[in-house]
This record gives sequence, structure tokens and C-alpha cells, in this order.
Amino acid sequence: MADDMSSLLSLEGELTCSICLSLFESPVTTPCGHNYCQGCLDGTWRDSEQTGLGFNCPQCRSHFVTKPELRKNTVLDAVLDKFKLKSKANIFSDVTTTTKTEPEAAPIKCDACMGGKACKTCLTCMASYCVEHMRPHQENPVFATHQLREPLADLQGRICPDHSKIMELFCIQHGRCICSFCLQQEHKDCTFRTPDEQRVLREVRNFPQLREKCRLTFWQ
Repeated sequence: MADDMSSLLSLEGELTCSICLSLFESPVTTPCGHNYCQGCLDGTWRDSEQTGLGFNCPQCRSHFVTKPELRKNTVLDAVLDKFKLKSKANIFSDVTTTTKTEPEAAPIKCDACMGGKACKTCLTCMASYCVEHMRPHQENPVFATHQLREPLADLQGRICPDHSKIMELFCIQHGRCICSFCLQQEHKDCTFRTPDEQRVLREVRNFPQLREKCRLTFWQ
């Protein structure tokens, strides 16, 4: 069972929608072969249609003259069901034991040497660096304005396809991640969260045991 759960965890990136950066809900597949939550893609295309941009794949930007008829990806949905069941069992086990054990996430590699463990991600360079290759950012004034964060996984999946900037915000009204340029343009009047906050809220909503655990943690 441990090996089974480990295999599912290793596939989490494949089970994540690139629009909302959360696990798929009712996954559908575009004609170009990319998968999204049905609600996320419908919302994105509804906004694009209203602004006259038509229907494009958010990932590869393939253009469709008319809105494609989307069908549920039943195979992917079955894998998601299995993943969620295993996740619920793991959360329940954690709640009912005093010792918390969590699978260790794979270390994020340095983009410069491709071998060392990254200690920071630079949102300006759009790359992660180990301690050695992080030194220029810490010592050279040229890099003083660069935005540094704790190491981020799947950096390419966090880049806005329209502006090539990191999507640091989640637009609540449109139900998708946006970058700072998006916020300054078509999302000026929207409210937003960080993608991590949105992911936690969605996980708490999906798993009642986790919701109860959060209540006990913060209000006891």
C-alpha cells in the first residue's frame, strides 16, 4: 500500500490543472491533448469569447475556430478518484495518530548545475538555484531587485502564457491563476488569493477530516 501511495504522489503533477493549479475536478481533454478542470476551461473560454479572443488552449495556445465539444476524460477521472481515496485514508490516519509522518517531497534541483538542491527560486530569472549558484544574487548589487522565494516546483507551469511572468495570484472571480500584468489589466477590480492559499482551501473543502484537523489546530 505504501508503494501504491508513493506511485500516486509521484503523479500529482500530472493530476493538476494548469489553470487553477489544483487537482482536476471533472477533467476534460482539448483536441490538442491537454487536460483541464471543466469549470476552469469553461470559465477561461467564456472570458476569451467576451473579449473577442476566441477559443485557445491555455497551455499550447492552439486556436479553435469554434468552441470544441469537450468530453470527460474518464480514465483520468478514475485515477483521480483513486488518488483522492488514498489521500483521505492518509489524512485520516494522520489525524488519529500522535506521530505525524509525511512523504518527503522530491528536492527541487538547481537550474544552473542541474544537480544541487535548490535553496531559492528567483522569480525575475524564472530559475531555481543551489547555495553555490545563489551567491551572485546575494553578493552582486546588480541582482538586488530580483524577487527571491522559497524553492518552487513546476516553475514552467506557473508562468503566465500571455505575459511570461510568474502567476503569483489566484483570481477568485475568474477561477484561475494570474500574473501581476494580468492584475493591472483585465483583473483590476477582481479579488484574489495566492495559489497556495487557494490550494489549501480546496483541499480542506474536499477532505472533511482535514477540515476538522485544521479547526482543532487553530482553535484549541
